[in-house]
Amino acid sequence: MGKPLFVGIAVHKPRYMATLPGVLEANDRICAWAARRNYDVVQIDDRKAPVTVSRIRELLTPNHKDEPDPSLLLDRDRIVVYFCGHGISAWPDQYWILSPGPNQSRDRISANAFRDVLASYDPLQVAFISDACRSPGTLSGTGDPVLDRLEGSSRNPQKDIFYSCREGTSSFAMPATGSEPAYLIFSSVLMRALSAPDGANIDPLLTQLNRQAVTSQSLSDYLESNVPAAALGVDRQQAPQCDPGFRPLNHIYEEFSFPDAPNQDSDVDDATFSNGSANPYLFELDLDDAPDFSDGASGEGGDDREHSGRSVFADIAAYLRKQYRSKEEDRIKRGQAERFELSRSEWRAPLVTLIAEELYKASPERSSIAIVGSRRPNILFQRPRHTKSRRLLSTDALGSRVDFFTVGNIGRRFSNTACLRYGNRSLSFVPIFADMHAVASVENFEHEQGIEFLSWVSVYGDPREDRLLHSAEALKGLSQGYLRSADAKKIAGLIRYAKHLDPMMGIVAAYLYNAVGDIDNIRRMAYYYTTHGQPIPFDIAMLAGLELIPSDNGFSVEVPAVPRALEQDQGAPNFTQVATRDASGNVAGLAPVLRMGWPYLRESRHPFHKSCWKFIDHLAPSPVTTFTGRFPVKYIAAAFRGD
Repeated sequence: MGKPLFVGIAVHKPRYMATLPGVLEANDRICAWAARRNYDVVQIDDRKAPVTVSRIRELLTPNHKDEPDPSLLLDRDRIVVYFCGHGISAWPDQYWILSPGPNQSRDRISANAFRDVLASYDPLQVAFISDACRSPGTLSGTGDPVLDRLEGSSRNPQKDIFYSCREGTSSFAMPATGSEPAYLIFSSVLMRALSAPDGANIDPLLTQLNRQAVTSQSLSDYLESNVPAAALGVDRQQAPQCDPGFRPLNHIYEEFSFPDAPNQDSDVDDATFSNGSANPYLFELDLDDAPDFSDGASGEGGDDREHSGRSVFADIAAYLRKQYRSKEEDRIKRGQAERFELSRSEWRAPLVTLIAEELYKASPERSSIAIVGSRRPNILFQRPRHTKSRRLLSTDALGSRVDFFTVGNIGRRFSNTACLRYGNRSLSFVPIFADMHAVASVENFEHEQGIEFLSWVSVYGDPREDRLLHSAEALKGLSQGYLRSADAKKIAGLIRYAKHLDPMMGIVAAYLYNAVGDIDNIRRMAYYYTTHGQPIPFDIAMLAGLELIPSDNGFSVEVPAVPRALEQDQGAPNFTQVATRDASGNVAGLAPVLRMGWPYLRESRHPFHKSCWKFIDHLAPSPVTTFTGRFPVKYIAAAFRGD
């Protein structure tokens, strides 16, 4: 492999946002450090020219004969990306704001999508270091992955993820004073760790080999211990989120000589910080109270059914309720969370008895759509048998007319997806699973309608009605950031037990794994769907980095084999760590179920995705994919029908 690559991006003055002191200087310093460490360095800032997605793309993959040239990114054992500037949270993602400002979705970087697209260039390791806020924001549109995905790659590189603050909180830039220059709290501590040994930043295991090295793990520990103290020293609260993933022995960022042979390259940070501690976590899961489902699990494909009884759903639902309701206690007291209090009696008759019984009589294909508005199901659609249909459904509980479009399965592409249109201003996409109803809650989002939660239930009836509430809570915890990525693997392992009975559980688990770069477990899930004879939900196939192969019924994919996990997580279900074989399967859905998946499709060659991307700024805040606006809705609906 070639030299490592370091990409430093600094945006200190985006449009319509406050100028950030210390950003340019922080980028200068860390790029200089990378150059001394023998990285090839690409430094990008807004001193002389705006920082845009197209500028970054051109620097990393310059056009050659009208095609992007990937040679700068290829043959790297490590690629490190550092960003400092403004950021906005879109859990489990982070958007980096570039020079055009926060409202230009084509010039917002999706940190997760950028990281995962970089992985397609086959580096052995990818590190993302972000010194930017993760404050929540309601934004239309999505972010950009910056680069085109390099087709043909199936490697899952090791990943380090260092974020300067916790989900929902801020990073701080300190202005210059009479005696001190401006600086960023997180980046200053980062540079201190990389500039000189102080004991706390040195890997203890390598110390036993008489080596003074800052490794992935020791850097993580150092940042988590020292950033809160540094912030308290200037009356701020800031705690980083670090997810180290580089493995020994190729996990070293910096190595120092011992005192009798000083490191001439050291660049000691002269900023001083007071001692102290802070614990500004916005929300933290109490994993000690999590139900334990690990006993006897030998593999996901064989144990999901065994653990899918009522007690499992009740325990997981209670667990997730505890997590997000602790955050929403005040809202519940004010009566604003009433719509999530869905009792079993409200669901049992319409979903288990009425819908299942009527569908069983009327539809040999046994798949349908039921729309739920304002807590009560009042629309039932049985999937038509004829080739192409458009059926006007009744008025939903919010007073809007709902259209249902689908294209039949005789040589057409979209037979496994429904397009739901609310009046002429909003539409959503819902995958159709055989033998399942799709149940959706339609709500208002900033004067436009969209789907707040989506769940699938068996058409044969199922006494575990509380799974619907369970799905709503899992999606709410994901989309609003109540589930921390530090706990992603354990939470995802719990949720996965229900993924064959409700695909939304698998989708939520995939995004949690993606938050920490665990592509192997997303691919394991894709494999287990094929062993159960179920199509792979679109989001899972997409996040797994699988090539979407067009077929008569949508897409198919080839799932690569996944090796057994090198590091065994104590208490994690066995199926999250075992080796799986390669497999092939069909994909359920034509587009991402959740809005947070759209950054991964910017460069899709599929004509329907291109049609949607033209109106990506009209992607609504609804967690389930919903486009708004009269012309975008008309255009996308026509593209869906193949008109």
